[in-house]
Amino acid sequence: MPARSAKSKDTPLFGKFKARLESKPQDTLIYIGFALIALFFILASLAPDLSSKFGFLYLKKQLQRIFAAGPVAVEAETGTVSGPVNVVSDSTASGNKYVQFGSAGSSFQPSVPYFATFYYQWYKNPGSDGSWSYWSDHANTPPSAWFSHFIPDANPNSFDPAGELYSSNDYNNFEWQVAKMAEAKQEIAIASWFGSSTREDNAFKNIINSFMGKPDNPYPNLRWSMYYEDEGFGDPAVSTIVSDLTYIRDRYTSSPYFFKIGGKPVIFVYADAIDGSGMAQRWKDANNQLGNPFYVVLKVFAGFATDTNQPDSWHQYAPATRSGSHAPYSSYVSPGFWLDDGSAERLVRNHVDFENAVKSMVSANVTWKLTETWNEWGEGTSVEPGEQVRFNSSTGKDEPDPNGYQFKNLYIDILNRNLPPLEQGTGR
Repeated sequence: MPARSAKSKDTPLFGKFKARLESKPQDTLIYIGFALIALFFILASLAPDLSSKFGFLYLKKQLQRIFAAGPVAVEAETGTVSGPVNVVSDSTASGNKYVQFGSAGSSFQPSVPYFATFYYQWYKNPGSDGSWSYWSDHANTPPSAWFSHFIPDANPNSFDPAGELYSSNDYNNFEWQVAKMAEAKQEIAIASWFGSSTREDNAFKNIINSFMGKPDNPYPNLRWSMYYEDEGFGDPAVSTIVSDLTYIRDRYTSSPYFFKIGGKPVIFVYADAIDGSGMAQRWKDANNQLGNPFYVVLKVFAGFATDTNQPDSWHQYAPATRSGSHAPYSSYVSPGFWLDDGSAERLVRNHVDFENAVKSMVSANVTWKLTETWNEWGEGTSVEPGEQVRFNSSTGKDEPDPNGYQFKNLYIDILNRNLPPLEQGTGR
């Protein structure tokens, strides 16, 4: 038998292999690739890991994971959404819109410093409530004449007392108000409260349990606190305060729209000029009886800073003066004060002075930055859009005063250009 030549490529087996490579040249790359991978693993198993991402064993393990994983699996997910699903506008989102699952802004709470305003929900009119309330105080007869030197200006194109003397229970009015609050960059509304089942309580119930959760609410990120008013008209017993706080806690503070600090619902407390240490003691005792669940902000009094019964914070309510500050607690500004009871104007409206006061408040190193007020129309302290009226004795009606303060959106504009942007926008 002749000896095999060193060039044995013409053997039948190798001939078939050669023919296959020549017929499918793309397979050549595959075979070479597998050969290189096999060579890599041989070298990697003999090389030190070096305890780094550049060690051969580390790279070997990563490749092994890749090859072992196989195709990536996609698992279908199912679930149920509780609450509304809406497409809402946001200029910062792709396409200026996003899909919102659940209630808008439900988990947001603003951070310090807090920009807040005092809000009054005691207004009624026949269209919403069957009768007038507050507008009719001091023997006034709306819509001919009403308790205020001014009229809200929800419709700048007309003078319409029957429509513009609004109800706090009217959602259309609420939409207008909170849209203006967003424009004025107010984060928190401090709602007047005189106890359970009062007109203020019933309106607050509508706001916190209905209006704020509506899908077309223009400002879901607005947060609400309460202004406990009875302390300003007497000295409620500790048991009364406990009962009132229990009522508020059980009905309102679980709402995502109630303002909280450190998880505690915030309540402001009004006081008269002679309230002092006794008030601080009563509120400390009442809150302690409930397990200290509330963040309490008392109104200042002479010697408040050294009182032994310190609340969580302090504020001043004094809109008959342009501004004031009690660092490190609070600062406030007021556009004017003119109570419609026949008395003289105590603080003349002056938008330049107001803007300077706003600038000082914004720069103040305090926790609370308060606008006094949003809509206390009887005292003439509102920044809400409005215009001055005068009584025409010949017609028996209030009418626009051509020489008065037709401030319209002026105070909203001042707040808008001086206050910082809303922390997380409107929530829309």
